[in-house]
Parts: sequence; C-alpha cells; structure tokens
Amino acid sequence: MKMKKLFVGFLLPFSLAAQNVNIPMVFEKKPSTISIPLDISLEDIQNQINLGLPDLIYEDNSFADDGLKVKVWRKGNLIFTENKDGTLTYEVPLKVWAQKEITVLGISQAPSTDFEIKIKFASKFRISEDYELITQTKGLSFTWITKPVLKSSLVDVPIGPIIGRVITSNMPLFAEQIDETIRKNYSLKPYVIEAWNVAKRPIQVSEEYNTWFRADPLEVISTPLQSVGASIKGTIGIKIFLETFVGTPLYTPSMVVEVPKLKMVNAIPEEFEVQLVNVISYEQANEISRKMFLDETFEFKNGKYKIVVKDLVVAHENENIVFQIQTTGSFKGQIKIQGIPVYDPEKKSVVLKDVKLDVKTRNILHKAAAWLLEGTLEKRIAEEFALPLEEIIEFSKKSVLETVNSELSKGIRMKGQIISVNPDQVIVTEEAILAVVNSRAKVQLIVKGM
Repeated sequence: MKMKKLFVGFLLPFSLAAQNVNIPMVFEKKPSTISIPLDISLEDIQNQINLGLPDLIYEDNSFADDGLKVKVWRKGNLIFTENKDGTLTYEVPLKVWAQKEITVLGISQAPSTDFEIKIKFASKFRISEDYELITQTKGLSFTWITKPVLKSSLVDVPIGPIIGRVITSNMPLFAEQIDETIRKNYSLKPYVIEAWNVAKRPIQVSEEYNTWFRADPLEVISTPLQSVGASIKGTIGIKIFLETFVGTPLYTPSMVVEVPKLKMVNAIPEEFEVQLVNVISYEQANEISRKMFLDETFEFKNGKYKIVVKDLVVAHENENIVFQIQTTGSFKGQIKIQGIPVYDPEKKSVVLKDVKLDVKTRNILHKAAAWLLEGTLEKRIAEEFALPLEEIIEFSKKSVLETVNSELSKGIRMKGQIISVNPDQVIVTEEAILAVVNSRAKVQLIVKGM
C-alpha cells in the first residue's frame, strides 16, 4: 500500500514550518491534535492480500516421511465472508495435487490426484507501536469441494483423512503467510518518519516580511482498529505545536531516523485546530489609516480650536501600534498616539484599545496646547481606526476547506468540513502586524480503490 502521500500530503498543509529563527513571536503555543479518521476498505485489503500471496503456498516433494507428496496452490482469490465483533472471516479456495506411494499385492505404485478444498480463516486487526498494521490470523476449518481419491490400476484409495491432517497441520503456515503479506504492505513507519521531517523543515510563508511558521511534532496517537461493515475503521491523531516566527532560520534542523512509539488511546477528538497567521504590513496599515484620517479636521473646546491631519505614519513600539501624526491649524507639529491592537468580532477588524498620547507628547502639549489633552483625538482614532480582516478570514476558511477536501493520491482522499474560523491574537512585530486565525475542522481519511 502506498501510504507515503497519505502522511506527507496530509501534514504539509498544516506544517508550514520554521526552526530556530532570530525573532520568535511570543504567544501561546497551543498543541493541536490533527485527527485523521481512517476508513480502509476491506475490498482494498482483500486485493492487497491477493496480490501478495504466492500462487504456490505449500510443497512437499518427498515420500520419505509419510509416503506422500503434496502441492497446494491458490485456486482463486481470498474472499471476505463476514465482519463481526472486530473479527474478519474469509475463505481461500485451494487446488491440491497429491501423490501417494502404495503397495498392493506386492506391486508398488505412486498414483496421483487433483482435488479442491476451501479453507476458512479469521483475523483480528491492530496497529503496533511501530506503526505496522498487524493481523492475528488463525485457520478455522476447511471443506472439500472435491474429495481426494487415488485411482490405481488395482484399487481406489481414499486419502481424505491423510490429506486432512496435512491441511490442518499447515493451517498456521497459511495464516502466517497472510499476516506477513499484510504487515509488509501496510507498514506506516517510513512515512511517519518522512512526514515528521517534512513538518520540521523551514518553509517561508512571506518573503516580503520574512515570516515563517514552525510545526513541531510531538507524538502520534491512535485508537484501536474496528471492523465495521465493509471497512476497517480507526482514528490516528498527530499532536503538534504550530508557531510563528519572523527572521531568517539560523540552520536547517537535523533529520530524524526514529519517531516516538505510537500511543494507543481510547478516543481522539473529532475536531482539530489549526492556527493560521496572516501578515498585515505597515505599508498596508499606513495606506488604510491615511484613507481614514488624512486631511480630516478635529475640533476641540466646541470648535474654538481645530487641527488638520496633514501626514500620518503607522509604526510600532513594544506591543503598541503608534500613530505619528503631523498636524496644522491651531497646533502645528507632531502628535504621537499609541494603542494596543485587538480583534473586534462585530467589525471583523483589528481595532485599538487603551488609545492614549505617549508620555513625551503629553509633556509637550501641557505647555503648548493643553486643550489637546481632553481626549477627542484619541477617542476618534479609537472609534474609526480598523484594519479589516474579513477577506483574510474568508481566505483562511477557503484554504482549510480546500485542504480537508482533497485527494492525496490514487485511492486516498480527505473529506472534511469547517466547524469555525475565528481570529485570535493580534501580534505586533518589527516587520508587520500578525493576525492569528484559529480554524477548527473535521476530516475523514478514506482509503479505497488503491
């Protein structure tokens, strides 16, 4: 089974990664568990087993031990017949050739015969801590399609009991071949390792503002597999930290050759959360702010004093957005106002709280224009300033929706829906303003037709 694209392709959209960059953004690291419900078609498993099983499954070319030579071939494909209580039952039709050494009236002969039987097996499925799909198979019984009879020139010799003992004693061998075929075709570990390394690889998401994401995988968890209807079902969860950084990666992380053991859990939340970070440049903030305030007139003391905004520059200072405003009118000079950016869900925009004149500006105005200290300017800016995020939210929603409804490779596709897309934090950096959007989604991984 080609599982490579399953893991790498699923992780990549949520692992835009960076490692050890110069200026880390300080905000809460939320571990996300990406839930991947598995739905593996029994028809697909059946086909994989049939492709992997040899045609000749048993051969004894010597009369030495029991006077019997036997060869056993698959007559047809393995077919599932029942799926109940976590156990799969199936049948394999076999063709048997047998040759028996016999002596009648002092005459030695070695007649042969062909006949057919059907063997019934039962298997239980699980995923091992080493990411292998493991089956525990046992032979249940067999039935004759045609009974074995040796026809010699002197007498017909029924050899059903002898052949029955051979088949019964070799059922564990047949079961072992089935288990080994499944184990070889459904080993997930190489793809988990590759996905782990892909997630840690630095990927730049904004060249202009040198913004990076880092996905730090923590562990992989899984619920027990269950056989339900025409499928094997279970859930795999990938726990990761998603972070944002600004600056150039100092080095490429080393490749891992091992990953933590798979942990089995009773349940994994169906929904998962992905943090998407969107960049608002200071150039964009300047453009929006100038459209709002440039050439605007502000009145004070019931119209006694008036100022006009002739220029405006948006900058930053610690966690604050800073407006450097050049005015004319009753006061000619620079006024510096700062505020903390937050998200307003009603306006769907980044707005400012705790808007105030900076200390240096207040000291100047106390002497030159105390009437500016009444708060009119700060109040207007707090009410009117807004960096719209509606388009960003819709883009984030579209990106997640496309990701959770895509085909990863032939026979492996995701089917999902978005539960919610909600802006979270607004972070001020040297290069830009970062708007963090949290997306919650549900996704199902369907494996069929490989």
